[in-house]
Amino acid sequence: MSGNRLAVVTASASGIGLRIAEALIRDGFRVVMSDVDTAIGAAEAQRLGAEFRACDVRDDGQLQALFEGLGTVYALINNVGVAGPTAPIHEIDIDVFREVMEINLNSHVRAAQLVIPGMIAAKAGVIVNMSSVAGRIGYANRSPYVASKWAVLGLTRNMARELGPYGVRANAVLPGAVRGPRIERVIEGVVQAEGLSREEAEARLLTRQAISEFIEPEEVADAVAYLVSDRARTVTGAFLDVNGYFE
Repeated sequence: MSGNRLAVVTASASGIGLRIAEALIRDGFRVVMSDVDTAIGAAEAQRLGAEFRACDVRDDGQLQALFEGLGTVYALINNVGVAGPTAPIHEIDIDVFREVMEINLNSHVRAAQLVIPGMIAAKAGVIVNMSSVAGRIGYANRSPYVASKWAVLGLTRNMARELGPYGVRANAVLPGAVRGPRIERVIEGVVQAEGLSREEAEARLLTRQAISEFIEPEEVADAVAYLVSDRARTVTGAFLDVNGYFE
């Protein structure tokens, strides 16, 4: 049972993050939502009965402010991430590469550092890092995204190893082609980079899945809800695929 446990969900104004917030509230968590989209995030939080805190995870001060005064966080959902550019590795500006890593990886580390001491003191807690099926495969013309998502898996495994003795768990979720604006931008990037039609780009994406259908955001949210629940009491260091077996 979640009781009145506190969960923080980054990038939760819309998409997967919003569905995660909804799922955790459904399961009895007290949820703090954060996002750079202040207007939509605040409105959704009010609708759900959650607290909203604006946060750009690239800013250390804003990230620290996100957790100030909250008390012990039981579940940290590092959901924030960007798709990055679609281009060959030798054409990607290194500053763009750094920014993708900053958002997709470094922010996960900094957020975890802010909650782990409280989790250790409580001898309880769960961190869920959002990786991707791209964290397990090569994906042409998506080097910054792929590199960041592979790194998230290594980070997660190491967190699980270090924190397990304190009763704190760490897991990663690997979504595939999740229905929504982000995958539409990815498809459009492939169309522009490779000269395919939209139909060709979408078909090529889905044929890499054994179940050739778009993943629904709610399905990813349900996976996260399981990982933070007591049903997953001994699940740590796990990589949970929600991607129709994409390869």
